[in-house]
Amino acid sequence: MSKRKRIVLIITGILLIVIIIISFFINSIVENKIEALIKDKIPPYIENSYKNISVNILAGSITIKNPSIAIKLLDSSLVQSKITMESFKIKEVSLWDYLMNNKITIGKINFNSLQITHYKDRKNKVIDSISSKKQSKLSKPIFIDQINFENTSLVIIDQSKDSILANLKNTSLHLKDVFLDEETLSKKVPFVFESISITSDSIFYKVGNYENLKVAHLEIVEQNISLQGIEFKTKYTKSELSKIIKTERDHLNIEVDELVVNNLKVDGIESDSLQIKTNLISVTNADAKFYRNKLIADNLSIKPLYSKSIRELPFKLTVDSISVINSNVVYSEKAKAENPEGVLKISKINAGITNISNTYQSPERTKIKVDAIFMKNTPIKVNWSFDVNKTNDVFRFIGHAGKLNASDMNPYLTPLFNVKLEGDIFESNFTIVGDFNQSEINLSQNYSDINLIFLNKKKTKNKFLSSIANTFIHKDSENDEKQIFHNVTTQAIRDKTKSFFNYLSKNLIAGLYVNFTHKNNTVTKEKKKHKKKNNKKN
Repeated sequence: MSKRKRIVLIITGILLIVIIIISFFINSIVENKIEALIKDKIPPYIENSYKNISVNILAGSITIKNPSIAIKLLDSSLVQSKITMESFKIKEVSLWDYLMNNKITIGKINFNSLQITHYKDRKNKVIDSISSKKQSKLSKPIFIDQINFENTSLVIIDQSKDSILANLKNTSLHLKDVFLDEETLSKKVPFVFESISITSDSIFYKVGNYENLKVAHLEIVEQNISLQGIEFKTKYTKSELSKIIKTERDHLNIEVDELVVNNLKVDGIESDSLQIKTNLISVTNADAKFYRNKLIADNLSIKPLYSKSIRELPFKLTVDSISVINSNVVYSEKAKAENPEGVLKISKINAGITNISNTYQSPERTKIKVDAIFMKNTPIKVNWSFDVNKTNDVFRFIGHAGKLNASDMNPYLTPLFNVKLEGDIFESNFTIVGDFNQSEINLSQNYSDINLIFLNKKKTKNKFLSSIANTFIHKDSENDEKQIFHNVTTQAIRDKTKSFFNYLSKNLIAGLYVNFTHKNNTVTKEKKKHKKKNNKKN
């Protein structure tokens, strides 16, 4: 090695040693500055602690071990929020950008094992009002490549009701390309970002006084959301709920294997024109059970139809389509104290819904198409549509049902009305056209051997009432030579204190009543020939 090279190496070595020694001093100075800043700038109602602070000026990193923050109420020992974590790390801070480009550039900010506990009912109103009046000041814009929350948990407690309002476990959140400056700080969301991804397990949310929501797993990647293992349930048993409510309310038990929202866009958060858009929501393997105790007093509030509910949402909603796959619905109702619940079942539901929106313009309509199995094995098809822009809430509901053994309806009819049905309904077609006030149903059925049996208190046949009732029932939709469809048209007036499905059932009951109690005036060509022959003989 030449003398010149040795001198260069020695000088370089000395410079590196000097830089390292200086960095140690600078690291120590910065650590002291941070500690002093924490001590002097944090207000007295915020208690903080940490194990240690380490700074590496050469790597551009700051690490705080085991930080803990407790935000207390003013003049009180009560804690409003408590935050702890294993470590808080800032990595890859660019001194060059700070000194030369008048901006702060950070590679990563990591929150490791963050745990947050917040008491919803404890509010620092004075602090909130003061902080809301302060003007945001940020001397340099901040650019952050990544913000990472790993193994985070959140608990929100409503202590006034002695219960957990929300709970998230094992949550990870990643933000990329985050930017904030003085302008963004003045907004509700004080920063902007390019992309977000979230995963979380064991989510719990107390929806209200009666229902809880649980999600086994949540995943958000960009604008796509997947929820798995959803449970939306009444937290009381049926009997418990009946004892604490003053007016009737559904007892719910809804489970969904998976719900996926594709391409979700949320705009206008900063203004009063919130807009929510998605091109597809898919629901797979939903199992929904609804129970209503009709022995409880009615809720007499006016119930809007679905078109009005969508039209009057407090935000703009655009859902291009909803897909429901292989799902089931069970509705049960208790109307007599001495009887069990009446039960209706719809299974193997596959449905497509389009244009669930208050942004489409007429004549675009919301359309619902359903294929399913009714009760035991009756195939049904539904085609339902309405225009949310029509303020009279006009709708069209078209239905088709295959063969129904009339006795399949007894699990619903017998507990509620003390009656049984016998016979076969081979095919049913109906069209209901209505609005908010009234509707008309056209019902066409092909049936045979319909028999209505009234039951006594011992649940055996009441022969007297049954015989009287069956004298008014047209048992068959057939004539001497050929089976035909019995067609009837009738009207129904809506009870506005009831739901749309009550309105639907009211139409069907009115149609069935006319259908089974009025003789069919329609005759086939064969029947007409038979009549002419009889007239000639006479």
